[in-house]
Amino acid sequence: MVKKKYKAFNFKQFSIQQENAAMKIGTDGILLGAWANTSNSNYIIDIGTGTGVIAIMQCQKNASALVDAVEISNEACIDAKQNINNSPWKDRIVLHESSIQKWISNKKYDHIISNPPFFVNSLNPEDSERKKARHTTHLSYVDILEFTAENLSNKGKVSLILPIEDGEKCILISNKFELWVSRKCFVQPKAHKKPHRLLLEFTNEKTKVSENNLVIENKERHDYTEEYKSITKDFYTIF
Repeated sequence: MVKKKYKAFNFKQFSIQQENAAMKIGTDGILLGAWANTSNSNYIIDIGTGTGVIAIMQCQKNASALVDAVEISNEACIDAKQNINNSPWKDRIVLHESSIQKWISNKKYDHIISNPPFFVNSLNPEDSERKKARHTTHLSYVDILEFTAENLSNKGKVSLILPIEDGEKCILISNKFELWVSRKCFVQPKAHKKPHRLLLEFTNEKTKVSENNLVIENKERHDYTEEYKSITKDFYTIF
């Protein structure tokens, strides 16, 4: 079987190669990377970094951020290593090939960010690397919450993107880890469709929750809303 060739995905200040990673560049990861408020975070960890895109985005947004990028898949790490080394911020990102369950941190993180897998009961893909990337067997939001309970700094934040149902469950479970929602954003693919993703920010202090909706596209495909453009304009070349 001939391996499909993937072109580099070009952003305004960096490019992403995705020849080897099972999960390619998608709206979820870019939206989370742009939405996460990491402006005052010195130490950041991107759990399940894949191609490294979210980790690299945080360095573009924050000139002082130091990022650990953790990824279990060797295939994804091949792409992530190349992408990090080719970025303007290679000296501020360290790639670690490991599961987060086995990862031992020597620091507390000001921001923990992840676009985790969310398939549970669907048919597992034959490709084992794609299975790792898409299914909660190797990484779930509970794993991330457990890691957070031990490794988040006193005023740190956690940012996740999840399907709506999983996101609501995550909110309920998070309280057991003494984490509290501070921001939540319901993401709609189009205005006439129901929200399909939930962007979540947690802190370890109870605070008033900021809640809003975000519509990605107008009626036509690739006709993006002004809201979506505003969030992602520092990255996408088309805006």
